[in-house]
Amino acid sequence: MSTHIAIDLGASNGRVIVGDIGSFEVVHRFITRNIRILDTTYWDLLYIYGEIRQGIKKAVDLYGSEIISIGVDTWGVDHLLLDEHKAPLTFAYHYRDGRTDGKIEELSEQYGEKHIYHETGIAFQPFNTLYQLVALNEQRPELLQSAKYYLSIPDVITYWLTGVISNETTHASTTQLFDPKKMVWNRDFIQEVGLNPEIFSPVIPSGTVVGPLERVIKAELGLEHDIQVVAVGTHDTASAVAAVPAKEGEDFLYISSGTWSLLGVEADTPILTDRAREAGFTNEVGVNGRIRFLKNIMGMWIQQECVRHWERRGETIDYADLDQDTLNQAGYDGYIDVMDEMFLKPNSPDSLMEERVKKSCENLGFRAPNTHGEVMVAIYRGLAKAYHSSLKEIEEITGQSFRRIHIIGGGCKNEILDTWTAQETGREVVAGPVEATALGNLLVQMSAMKAIPSLQSGREIITSKQKVKVFTPC
Repeated sequence: MSTHIAIDLGASNGRVIVGDIGSFEVVHRFITRNIRILDTTYWDLLYIYGEIRQGIKKAVDLYGSEIISIGVDTWGVDHLLLDEHKAPLTFAYHYRDGRTDGKIEELSEQYGEKHIYHETGIAFQPFNTLYQLVALNEQRPELLQSAKYYLSIPDVITYWLTGVISNETTHASTTQLFDPKKMVWNRDFIQEVGLNPEIFSPVIPSGTVVGPLERVIKAELGLEHDIQVVAVGTHDTASAVAAVPAKEGEDFLYISSGTWSLLGVEADTPILTDRAREAGFTNEVGVNGRIRFLKNIMGMWIQQECVRHWERRGETIDYADLDQDTLNQAGYDGYIDVMDEMFLKPNSPDSLMEERVKKSCENLGFRAPNTHGEVMVAIYRGLAKAYHSSLKEIEEITGQSFRRIHIIGGGCKNEILDTWTAQETGREVVAGPVEATALGNLLVQMSAMKAIPSLQSGREIITSKQKVKVFTPC
């Protein structure tokens, strides 16, 4: 098979991966660092880009002329604004920054929830690009007046690698500024909410070859051949769903499990009913042009923030020991409401995630967890219960029933959560592949570069080669 570079940026860490959908290796890992300056949180995007460049160099040093393409995927909603010289106007804001607090309520009152949902198909989350840009327009209007280009984070990386401005569809569809019916920017709605539709370039579909590495990077790498940069499913969940080990024509339900848990199905058209809106489901675009009808559920972020706090106070956390402690404390009957927005923000001196877990348990009538194991029990039980309730909602809304759940991504390695999800939902859980996002990224590149005949043929290769583990309900 051909050789490709997948740049996979999650909200916690990033990786540069080389290979194909049959076999690949991680050649570089790094933290996707963010920085709090006074009261505002930003992504350290120049640092992240520098790490990407290091990873590309390592890949080229190892594989040289075998590499034919690169693709970038990241988390959703975040972006940069560029001026007329195509230079950044500000740092890249972090989606967990508090400047959007209250914006859902303001815009819903002004324009109506039904209207916003019908125009965009996106669930109401405080971090959506819509609220970020409206907040910026209120707080720093001169920036938006100077903006000439909107670029999502993966679009920015692609631009810096190629010199070509583009907006890829799957990421654009997360913004709450996109029309999932027409598959274009919703320019009338963008103007309606007081933003400038001219900064949004026409969208390009997943699998578009944007262009070769620009000449300075090519020269630095000592390349004699062009490496093409492909707009993959630039939203990481879109890439992950592309790699679900499902048969052609199979209707499947997935949970892309990582910092967030994204539970959903593929649909032919957006579902914009009142029931879908009330249940908090969102309509995003997949790499195959179908709709990813899904729900955002707070994921392993809650666990990660608890562990970060324990480590910062000097504890050494061994995950195998933590898992054993969790199993030892499985008799604890408390759980949290993972959909509560109290879990959205990171640890702060005034609000630690562990304390929020305890408060949520008490709010639900349980005693607060006392040990690390009990805290994990509360988190995992809460996640499993959220999966179950969301599964019932999606079956009600779509009229379909699902006997199997595909859990993909890094979170599927958590066999305690896999087991409890099977028990809670009464459904078979197929866990894997772990590296779904990277595989989906490589899959789209290979299809774009004609290394495989189609996306489905690639999905079948993934199904045949990737290991999965099955958990059955008791």
